[in-house]
Parts: sequence; C-alpha cells; structure tokens
Amino acid sequence: MRIAVIAHNLRVGGGLSVGRNVATSLRRVGDEHEYLLIVPAGVGYEKLQFPTKSQVVFRKQFLRWIGLWWFEKVTLPRMVHAFRPDVVWSLGNFGLRNPGAPQAFLYHMPQPLYDKKHRRGEPWRETLQICLFNRRLLRSLPATQMVFCQTQTASNRFRRTFGYNGKIEIMPNAVSQLVDDRRQPTPAVFAQLKGKTVLFCLTKYYVQKNLNSFVEMFRRHREKLSDVAILVTVAAEQHPQAPRFLQSIETTGLQEQIINVGPLPQEQIAAYYQNCQALILPTVLESFTSTYPEAMKFDCPILTSDLDFAREVCGDAAIYFDPWNVDSMCDAIVRLRDNPPLAKELKEHGRERFKQIACSWDDIVSSALQTVTGLANSKQPELTATLGETR
Repeated sequence: MRIAVIAHNLRVGGGLSVGRNVATSLRRVGDEHEYLLIVPAGVGYEKLQFPTKSQVVFRKQFLRWIGLWWFEKVTLPRMVHAFRPDVVWSLGNFGLRNPGAPQAFLYHMPQPLYDKKHRRGEPWRETLQICLFNRRLLRSLPATQMVFCQTQTASNRFRRTFGYNGKIEIMPNAVSQLVDDRRQPTPAVFAQLKGKTVLFCLTKYYVQKNLNSFVEMFRRHREKLSDVAILVTVAAEQHPQAPRFLQSIETTGLQEQIINVGPLPQEQIAAYYQNCQALILPTVLESFTSTYPEAMKFDCPILTSDLDFAREVCGDAAIYFDPWNVDSMCDAIVRLRDNPPLAKELKEHGRERFKQIACSWDDIVSSALQTVTGLANSKQPELTATLGETR
C-alpha cells in the first residue's frame, strides 16, 4: 500500500517528538508499505532509519509566512498527488482540502480547544495564526475520514469546538524511544543544590506553559521556599517572550531559585528525573505531554495544574494546584516538601498509573497504521466528517 505521511510542520516541542517517533516506528511495524514522508529538515529527522521503501522529502524552515502558505497550498498537494497514495496520513493537526485519497490526520494542538482564560498573554501573531489554522482545518474536514486525538478529553473538546460528528480514534503519546532510561551520571548542576528540594520543569518556553508564574511565586514566598530550586530548560530563541522571562530571573535575584540548564537532549533527560524530587508543570494548555508518563517512569512525583488534560493522564499520581494562583502552587510544593510519606505515596501511584497508561510507540503506530490502511481498504470510503456550528 502507498501511504503519504505529512509531517513537515513537526519541528519543535511535542510535535517534533511525535514526528520522530512515528517515523522511527514505521520501519519496524509497517515496513511492507511504500511511503512518501514529508518531514522538516535540520531538526534530527536526517538521523532516523525510515521504512525500506520510502521517498523522504526534507523541507527547510520557511523564513516568511508566504513561503509556507505557497508550500501548503500548492506544492504539498501536487507532491502528494504525484505520489498517487492509497491513503494520506497527516501528523500535523489538519489534512489536505483535496487529498485525492482517503485521509486521516492527528490533532494535537490545544489552543483552539480552550477559552481565552487559557490563552491569556498570547501574542497577537499567534492569535492570528490560530485563526488561520482553524480556517484551514475546517476546510479539510469534509475530505477527512478519520481524526486521531491524543486523549478522550481532547476528543470531546475537538467535537464541541469544531462541531465535528465524524470518526475519532485515540492515538496517545508515549515516552520517547530516544530517552535513555538507564541510570545516568548526576549532572554537575546538582552539586550546588545539596540539601534543597529540587523540582524539574522540562519544557520549551511557550506562553501557555506559564513559566512566568515561577518568578511571581518566589517573589511572594521567597522565605517559605528558600530551600526550593526549580530547574528550567529554556533557550532565548524558543519564543519572543523567552528572553524577557530569563531576564526577569536575574533582575529579581532569583538565580539560585530558578536555574536554567538550557534545552536538554533526550538522552540526558533521565539523569534529571533521577536526581529531582518532583516534576513541576504549571501549564494551562496541553493535548498530551509525554512529560507526565516520563516522570512516572522515572519514579518522580508530579506537581501540575488542576485541569482536565492533566487529570486524565495523571490520575492520583499528582498533586494538583490552580495554575493561575501562585499561592496554590506554593502550597503544593510545601505540601510535598514537608511530607516525605506523601512523596513516597505519589511514587507508588505513579508506578501503578504508568502501568495503566504505558504503551510503546511501536504499539501506538501499529494500531494507528491499521486504522489508516483500513480506510484505504474500504471499497467506497465514505466521507464521514459532519460539520455543525463552530464556536
């Protein structure tokens, strides 16, 4: 079977992890098929082993929006049509308006699914991009036979937001195959943190990750949290507002409380989980971050937002707080720090929760691939996407 896999826009964060892991698994679980794989250039895809019968197109990042618009409007459809696929599978949140074959896409973009409270502080350019994205998605839905969402929470919100009554299947996230789970040497930064409660915040800088709340929390509760440090993994180039966040740490004199270790290769992540007392993630928007199951896998208690996406994944393996209230976040940290039996209990719950939700990328991709090829095997695939009113 000939399968076109569209992943050209999966170049950062969780999208990059999804794209690389799916591409890696296809060789093991679907090597009998022929593929057209359209992936980003310069972000690690070149090192992957693709399926044996693959045409791989590496797309460079477009410096101007007009280049991306032309590629997605004209070049990409022509490329897919020339391949003459039996089915089209997009991993990047929307499909083609006229794919020329049965089509499925993976949706993992949370912003359109939540109200303005969750998107407070969003730059106007991102708001515009999301509006344009919504328009593009709605235009592709009538030509789409299957939508994959990462959680039931996302599925329910997708239906309500886009008025979609078609078929949805769950395609969850998993711990990356590139994460080395063997015991690692202790990173040098921990030498200066002996005797402190060290929390790990593994994320790039995005407004919705709510990292600025750390600065406000330590400013307000500096004495109460004097023996607490949070490790963040931010680079200034990740977002226009990232330099301002990093500068605020210095101007408020919080360099010993908020320590930026910079972006970490996936091979080094285990060492930080193994040496921190907890993962902390004050995010207000997620689809399904693999950070939660990673923390469970490495016996690391979780402190995170009391929101639906977190509760579905973490269950009783986390302490929840109000992400818009730094006092609530402080109370959660103190509760964990001052109660060793609670930390032990969270680890136990995390192990059990991980057993319930854990799956390999090979299992995820194998199941999704079976669904995708099933669309092509239908004698007369029916366009099942039904649109109602959107909001």
